[in-house]
Amino acid sequence: MNGGFLGSLVQVLNAMLTLFSLLLVAYAMISWVRPDLNNSVVRFLRSMVEPVLTPVRKVLPPRGGVDFSVLVVLFVIYLLRAALVSY
Repeated sequence: MNGGFLGSLVQVLNAMLTLFSLLLVAYAMISWVRPDLNNSVVRFLRSMVEPVLTPVRKVLPPRGGVDFSVLVVLFVIYLLRAALVSY
């Protein structure tokens, strides 16, 4: 990996994508147990994740009660991280 500013920028972006992936997984897991929407943790996760998931759901709506938007976003993040690491 290239040192200097670009190398540092790649590391920061990679860390942010990793953190967002963890938020997505936590949000998906919490959604399985009927969360209290007034809970501060649930509100935080929702405020961070829903702006990214909503456009994906417009293109790929839930089918048969299964929401694939989280998987799609995680796959895109995986591709972005792979591209960053190869830099």
